[in-house]
Amino acid sequence: MLTRRRRVLTSTASVAFVALACTGVAPRRASAESAPVAPVSASPSAPPRIEVAFVLDATGSMGSYIAQARARIRAIAKELATGTPTPDVRFALVAYRDHGEAFVTKITPFTADIEVMGKALDGTSAEGGGDTPESVLEGLDDAVRKLAWTPPADLGVVRLVYLVGDAPPKIYPDTPSEASIASEARARRIAIHGVVCGSGDSAVEPAFEAVARHTEGRIFRLDDGGRHRGGIDDGRGAASLASALTGATKAYSSSIGVSFDAGAPAVATTPLAVADGAVKTSGLRGGHARWVRNADTLADLWAAHVSLTPAAMRPPMPSVDFTKSHLLVLGGGGGNADERLALDGVVATSTGRAARVHAAKDGAGAGALERGVTFVLVPVATTEGGAQ
Repeated sequence: MLTRRRRVLTSTASVAFVALACTGVAPRRASAESAPVAPVSASPSAPPRIEVAFVLDATGSMGSYIAQARARIRAIAKELATGTPTPDVRFALVAYRDHGEAFVTKITPFTADIEVMGKALDGTSAEGGGDTPESVLEGLDDAVRKLAWTPPADLGVVRLVYLVGDAPPKIYPDTPSEASIASEARARRIAIHGVVCGSGDSAVEPAFEAVARHTEGRIFRLDDGGRHRGGIDDGRGAASLASALTGATKAYSSSIGVSFDAGAPAVATTPLAVADGAVKTSGLRGGHARWVRNADTLADLWAAHVSLTPAAMRPPMPSVDFTKSHLLVLGGGGGNADERLALDGVVATSTGRAARVHAAKDGAGAGALERGVTFVLVPVATTEGGAQ
């Protein structure tokens, strides 16, 4: 019997976007392959688990960022422990430099002991790195393949990699490809996020974005002082490396039933009228929940949704006024009822909106189960600083 464990997907100023996963026509900023679906726990007696691996550039220019991670790792762990139910949290570290340095990669295995991780960061100094490109892909590959991640069959786990660096990859003959790393990450249900530090090398962001976009990850940008200077998807909110990592981890942890918004007031929502009767099977596969905050993202998502429908029968994209509403898209295509998601409600939090969802196996007709996608308008939260 499928557990109806609730999940919470946040639409906040800092971590509003759960990246697009699709099949069929490739959208402009997402992979054409299915990324990991948001899991539903099949083991209600076991606590949810959060596994976070830092892949950290340990060359000379990264000193201030390493110091920030070192200073804040305990606070990050403490903040994540405030979730309901309380999750088990494990951290790992892969430090990387480059060929010819003291090491190419150095691995600290997963541990639930935050003091062990603190000591690993204490022992990570920023040295070397005379030329700009570094062994970024070697570090990522070791994180994905060599760390002892919980097997992907366990659906009560969220698996996150944070790639933190200020230099693009250096490619050697034996360097693993971005495509192979992303493919292995998807197979293991790992989302890779890129944290671009500083403003020196313009090649860093495209390189980090390439692997993040293919694994349901996001990009964060930090200025030379370690402050957040905008994300590719929402561009606001996180004040530091620590807050970016904490916020994103909270958002993704909602997919395994961990809530950080107890007691939040409800927000009224409106179903979006969508003329998609001709869409018998959606190209948005697997259980998914996505916040859409702009027309470009909606265009990408709609193209994926109708991609399995003959071109002559594809309905037009619906119109949304994003100055007034954001769009929550829930689904589970392919006729698999066990992966379809339904909305329990949306609540207002201190930083935006959060949607509570559950796996839906009943109460819908065969057509709805086959198509399995719901579009819901959610009023934009407003603060003194403007819309969130």
